Amino acid sequence: MNSSDFKLKERVKELNCLYKLSKVAWEAKNDFDVIISKTLDILPAAMQHPNLAEASITIHSNEYSTPKFSSCKFVIESDLAVDKKKYGKVRIGYRSPLTKDSGKVSFLPEEKRLLKTVARELSLVIKRASIEEEKQKLQTQLQHVERLAFVGELSAGIAHELNEPLGRVLGFAQLIKKAGSLNEQQSEDIERIIKASLYSREIIKKLMIFSRQMPQQITKVNLNDIVHNILYFIDVRFQSRGITIIKQLDTALPVIYADEVQMSQVLVNLITNSVYAMPTGGEITVITKKKENQVSLVVKDTGTGMTADVRNKIFEPFFTTKPVGQGTGLGLSVVQGIVDSHDGKILVSSAVNKGTKFEIQLPLRQNKKK
Repeated sequence: MNSSDFKLKERVKELNCLYKLSKVAWEAKNDFDVIISKTLDILPAAMQHPNLAEASITIHSNEYSTPKFSSCKFVIESDLAVDKKKYGKVRIGYRSPLTKDSGKVSFLPEEKRLLKTVARELSLVIKRASIEEEKQKLQTQLQHVERLAFVGELSAGIAHELNEPLGRVLGFAQLIKKAGSLNEQQSEDIERIIKASLYSREIIKKLMIFSRQMPQQITKVNLNDIVHNILYFIDVRFQSRGITIIKQLDTALPVIYADEVQMSQVLVNLITNSVYAMPTGGEITVITKKKENQVSLVVKDTGTGMTADVRNKIFEPFFTTKPVGQGTGLGLSVVQGIVDSHDGKILVSSAVNKGTKFEIQLPLRQNKKK
């Protein structure tokens, strides 16, 4: 084969390779796995010695290769990059020389140009896929925000509709109890009505906090005082369940500007969740500490922990892992709403059968808009 025929043959292979790659990019849309897999199949066939050629594509530290790429002795590469942003690289190699005496394999200039062209086109595909992925994330976030807004409006409406009749039930029950002249069974029944009404009122209060219907009362607050006050009431209650509560409080903790009632509710909700996660007992550690311009409230337990799937849903309104009738699924939604309204952050770490840790980070001062 003369030189002209050889160059023509190589050029035809290059054009055929580019045509197939463009077809794959079009048909596969933004499916990374399909695009990479097809590219690895197509690229070696365009080389001068396809029977010896192997290919590899690295994207964001993930490497995809043809089966024998690791045995390649002669390799050329080209960066996957767009607008100076590097995504990875594409490499092509030969496993061995053509013959024992041929020494080092030299790549044709056309092969190097083809690799650069493939890298450039693949980079554009990756960029488009990244943009599409980001778009999908934003749409999901928007849908989540819209759903929260709807749930918030619905919750506010339900809370207002229930609050007035519930207040009457509670008020009349307390009046009947105060009036006396009830037998033992009637007194017990009235007490049940009062307890059920108070429990329902707490649920309504959570709904109103979640829907931001209750105004904040921002004052100077020391988280250590809140921890002492809350644990004073609940510590003894949980001892019978084999649960030990450990306090590790920073004695030099500065005050913050916050709503004391809401901060108390945050702590109660977190401790309640920890208790539920330890049906056979365990340890709950409550920690306060200062770091730079913020203070942290940490609640960690030695309970059952959470799977990644549950971890991703815990702040969704009405999501609960508790049996029907044992939880509203509002606890952590309320916690998140309170922390967000205080310009704070929630950090969560959990492992199945190893426990869960919630860290609430709060600034020393609220934004002026507050």
